[in-house]
Amino acid sequence: MAKQFPKAGSQADAIPEPARLETGEQPDEAVTEAAQGTLARLIGSARVRAGLVLALFAIVSYALYHEIEVTSWHEVRAALAATQLDQIGFAALGTAISYFALTGYDVLALRHLGVPRIPFGTVALTSFISQAFTFTFGFGVLTGGAVRMRLYGAAGIKPDQILATSVFATLAIWIGIAAVVGVALLAAPDVAQTVLSLPESGARLAGLLLLGSVAWVWWFSATKRPTLPGLNVPAPDATVTGLALLVGAVDILASGFALWALLPSEVTLSFPAFLVIFASAIALGVISHVPGGLGVFEGIILLAIPTVPASALLASLLLFRFVYYLLPMVLAAVALAVVEIRERHAILTKHVSRLGSSLGASIPLVSATLVFLGGFILMVSGALPAEHQRMAILRYTVPLPFVEASHFVASIIGTLLLIVAYGLARRLESAWRVATILLLLGATFSLLKGIDYEEAVVCLTIAGLLIVGRRWFYRKGGILSGSLQSSEILAIGLASITSIWIGFLAFRDVSYDDSLWWDFAYRGDASRFLRATVGVAVTVLATMAYRLLHRSAPVSNTAPREDLKTAAPIVNASEFSSANLALIGDKRFLFNADKTGFVMYGTQGSSWIAMGDPIVTADADPAALVWQFKELVDRHSGIPAFYQVASTNLPLYLDAGFSMVKLGEEAWVDLRTFTLEGAEGRKLRQAMSKSQRMGATFEIIPAAEVEPLLPDLRRVSEAWLAEKKQKEKGFSLGYWTDAYMRLHDVGLVRIHGRIAAFANIWRSANRHEMSIDIMRVRHDAPNGTMDFLFTALMDNAKGEGYRWFNLGMAPLSGLPQHRLAPLWSRLGTWLSRHGDRFYKFEGLRLFKNKFRPEWRPKYLAYPSGVLLPQILLDVTTLISSAPARSRTEELVS
Repeated sequence: MAKQFPKAGSQADAIPEPARLETGEQPDEAVTEAAQGTLARLIGSARVRAGLVLALFAIVSYALYHEIEVTSWHEVRAALAATQLDQIGFAALGTAISYFALTGYDVLALRHLGVPRIPFGTVALTSFISQAFTFTFGFGVLTGGAVRMRLYGAAGIKPDQILATSVFATLAIWIGIAAVVGVALLAAPDVAQTVLSLPESGARLAGLLLLGSVAWVWWFSATKRPTLPGLNVPAPDATVTGLALLVGAVDILASGFALWALLPSEVTLSFPAFLVIFASAIALGVISHVPGGLGVFEGIILLAIPTVPASALLASLLLFRFVYYLLPMVLAAVALAVVEIRERHAILTKHVSRLGSSLGASIPLVSATLVFLGGFILMVSGALPAEHQRMAILRYTVPLPFVEASHFVASIIGTLLLIVAYGLARRLESAWRVATILLLLGATFSLLKGIDYEEAVVCLTIAGLLIVGRRWFYRKGGILSGSLQSSEILAIGLASITSIWIGFLAFRDVSYDDSLWWDFAYRGDASRFLRATVGVAVTVLATMAYRLLHRSAPVSNTAPREDLKTAAPIVNASEFSSANLALIGDKRFLFNADKTGFVMYGTQGSSWIAMGDPIVTADADPAALVWQFKELVDRHSGIPAFYQVASTNLPLYLDAGFSMVKLGEEAWVDLRTFTLEGAEGRKLRQAMSKSQRMGATFEIIPAAEVEPLLPDLRRVSEAWLAEKKQKEKGFSLGYWTDAYMRLHDVGLVRIHGRIAAFANIWRSANRHEMSIDIMRVRHDAPNGTMDFLFTALMDNAKGEGYRWFNLGMAPLSGLPQHRLAPLWSRLGTWLSRHGDRFYKFEGLRLFKNKFRPEWRPKYLAYPSGVLLPQILLDVTTLISSAPARSRTEELVS
């Protein structure tokens, strides 16, 4: 590799003249200084340097031409075709390690210069781009130096520090080359005779001199701390110098390995012996000042290995040029273009960001698909025989137990990726973490089981995509939680069966024998396949069985005592009486940050049903709570819905992406116009008089005085439920508990002193609204008792100064009846007309119409799509499933 470094000599003119040693008079001092000056001027002459470079280039070019003049392109192309994929993979690995090591120069230089901490990503990107441009085009000051000046300058680094970084990197690379060549000469002195025309003893001596020079540089830098050439910057200390030496050695070893891996099989040189040739070619390529050492580097390699056909060597050198030079240069150019576009085109970046956000919804599904395919690839890889050439390499590098275990574990990881993929589709954070770890492990074990770098690249690529899309996986929940879907069983089962079938097809020529299960060998592919098949089958069956046997336990909807205490003052401050539903204790709460509002909700299956609109104080934002609730449900992979929301708040839900369906209408009696006087109140007045003549009286029992009446009220309630053959409802309705009944005033109707009917009273803030919740009547009470109760309640509410009396909702009331109305409206209309057997839909509306109410629509806000039947079923389940009385009693009390 002929790396092109910045010219060390270019700083020569800037090196200050060393101070003279005052050791007394020396008669020949003037002559010596004159000779040194003449030599410096001769070497520093641009014409002389150019002549030396041209002469070296001409010599090497002639030798190169002489070597390849008898080589045809057809032979080179055949040699290229004969190159194995694993050779290219190892070359790419060496290239990656080399360029990664090169970042160490910049890191150490910036640390030595005391530059404030720069993100490693910025340093690595700058180093990679600058080195790739320098190696390919040469003229390091104009290419790599310009890149450093551009990117480091944008990061706030001073120009003199950037220049010092370039000088430091150049010197560190030369020190690394010297160290590696010195060790190589000592390890393989016989090769130096071919390359450098040195006998073995001379090669060893040269190696010792190089290592001694490196040691002296390290000692001199650590103790004397001279300034860097041409700069007023002290040389690095011993630690930094030692680390730079290590980085340089890793760089040269990795780049040399990249070419060594591509050499044809006819080359029998050991790696240390090849390093002598490689390092010599580097040095001469740099000295030639030809961009990238093009031609010079190749000529040295061809001359140093004369026993191999030139066509085969040329093929290896061409591939090396592509892998180590061209490909990194293209990647560096793309990276630099991206940086420039990002900084110079803010508008374009904003549009791209918007596009990414709009496409973000597809990222989880795409990631799940890729992870599923990655798992399937690992399973198929475990079912196919390994490459014999790669296994031959593993025989000498990895013990057999590690190979066997890696093959088995890689197949299990593939199976687990199939399972985890469904968690990614649900955007689970836990699935993202597990998938990322499994993919990294899959890449590692793929290399250990058979140097399957193709599978490793696939796993690492998918893992990288997952890391980039990290923010799209935020939902809570376990990977194995949730119901097992038939599509999941089918996909995982089909993938597992297909991989096993491929394995049996691949080993159809192998006769089955029981001993195969216990055959452990580097070439025991069939045995490894059988053992992996059992592992895959057991993993799939065990996971499915666990999912079926460990279904998620239903989530409790009872509110913690602390939440009830927090909600109470918000309820008392609300102008809507339905806020009192929060005090029943059968719902959970989502509070805003400053505890001035909440959403009360219950969960049923995957549905998260909020009861009514957000309950807020005057200074709280209900829209923020709508979004907050939607985010909460989204994190838990649920389906959000708001049940019985008012028409005045529809924009809140439409803006949040909900669809609306009408549930019915709510009856609001305007107490300003309500009267028992005159013609308008005649019917109600007559009903009141009739009940009074039958001995009916009305009174309101304050909440503090309800306790003594609880036994009598409970008997009336239980008798009413028994007569109606019903049980207590919940969620959108209150249900009997002693503690809940003690919270509110009770409106009471007595017939001749005996309790005939009652209802607990809900009041809102600012006397805006009064309503009732639990309403019970004795089965033997006279007709008109409920009319008497409601009329008396409204008359009392008007007397107390309330603005409205809420009679509650009439389900399925007021739905459009047009033939073009939505399917739900037509179905609801039919049910309200013919469903009296199950619920008195029309009778309820007729009863409430007696009081001439204002009918206000109520809606269900739900996600668009086909989820409406499921949500309605879950709401019905919530309403009909009141919590255990004892638990609620404890909470409310």
